[in-house]
Amino acid sequence: MKALSHHRKQKGAILVLVTVALFVLLGFTALALDGGYLLLNKTRVQDAVDSAALSGAKTLSLSENNTHNDAIDAVETTLTRILAGEGFGQIDIDVDNLVSAVDIEFSLEPVPFAPSVSEDARYIRVSLNTVPVRQFFSQLLIDVWQVRASAVAGVSATIQDSCQIIPLMMCDSNPTPPADYNDIPDDYDFGFTPSTDSDRGDVLMIKSPTNNTPVGPGNFLAIDLPDANGADGFRDGLAGALTNASCIGAGESITTKTGNMSGPTDQGINTRFADYSGNMKNFEPLTKDEGGAYHPDCEVPAFSPVTITEDMFASSGGSSTLSNPASYALQSYQDYMADESNFDIAPEHPACITGRRIVRVPVGDCSNPIDKGNGKHEIPSVGTACMFLTQKVTDGPGNEKYIVAEFIDNCTADGGSYSNLLNGPDRLVLYKDTASGDS
Repeated sequence: MKALSHHRKQKGAILVLVTVALFVLLGFTALALDGGYLLLNKTRVQDAVDSAALSGAKTLSLSENNTHNDAIDAVETTLTRILAGEGFGQIDIDVDNLVSAVDIEFSLEPVPFAPSVSEDARYIRVSLNTVPVRQFFSQLLIDVWQVRASAVAGVSATIQDSCQIIPLMMCDSNPTPPADYNDIPDDYDFGFTPSTDSDRGDVLMIKSPTNNTPVGPGNFLAIDLPDANGADGFRDGLAGALTNASCIGAGESITTKTGNMSGPTDQGINTRFADYSGNMKNFEPLTKDEGGAYHPDCEVPAFSPVTITEDMFASSGGSSTLSNPASYALQSYQDYMADESNFDIAPEHPACITGRRIVRVPVGDCSNPIDKGNGKHEIPSVGTACMFLTQKVTDGPGNEKYIVAEFIDNCTADGGSYSNLLNGPDRLVLYKDTASGDS
């Protein structure tokens, strides 16, 4: 019988090698795809834990009467809302039984974090130690992947911060301006009544659609900031998207500029209420790494905005105060902080940030503006006010669009970008968890 040629003998071997190589290649491809997906889900879990830790720290910072149990409730509520949202479908956590999945501890100091049961311990650590994540191809080799994440949060050293302001100003309402702008006390209230735990603060018109202001003709209390040039910069500044921290200290000059800019006004402010319209419709953030600083607040009021008119306000020292806020269905800062049943939580916005409706507004002594020409005026700054935006800018023509906000005593939940969680006299920050490389 005639022997097979050497060439024909190799055909079967090559087919086997090609088949094996294809399986190996497919295996590495599956591991690469699932590995990337695993890292994505780990990032999502870390973001959820970061938000939960900040929520617990915020609860502890709001009042000395808030206990560890209050902070634990805030952590579990935040995690439940986030994990029930879009993007967490492959993460196997029973949101109805978070107690078994999450570890919540407290410490007297953030670094090193030493767990303590003392109520004086106001730094909080939130940990998810074993989070099962479903994969696709690689589950043929590994049934369930697991990730972990932890975060430590709390209040930093006390500071006075006039940064991350929006490009609008208010006028000091005191009849006698301060004699020395550099010697203004920290608790200076600009002639207004701030909110307390039980009482609503003064509700002010921080932007009027008419130029009935003491600054000068054509001025609507818009101000010049380095990153807020033109209508686009003004809109982005109201949305919290200033690329650099803008600061105006007491005694420094606030430079006003002319123009109503009604369209940029509602487009910028309303992003904080998860309303993206006009030029902002393409900037809705999907993750904390996308969309710049155009993040919505996590808690949006469920009721309709009140139609604002000029006659609802009484003028005082160049600023307009709502005469009787209790008679209108305006949401108060107390409602916002206390009664979560008033809100619609929007899980389709995984990048929402609590406190985006709290903004910093520079306050000026408008009694003697200095005309700088071209419609611009310089006004001495007397400080920075923390204001809670009670509602969106209402729809309508430009001469009917108002920004209305309540005067609050501090910016505990900041309205700026997520990368700068600045808080009035205090700053809520995330610390490195020294016991874990995952924070």
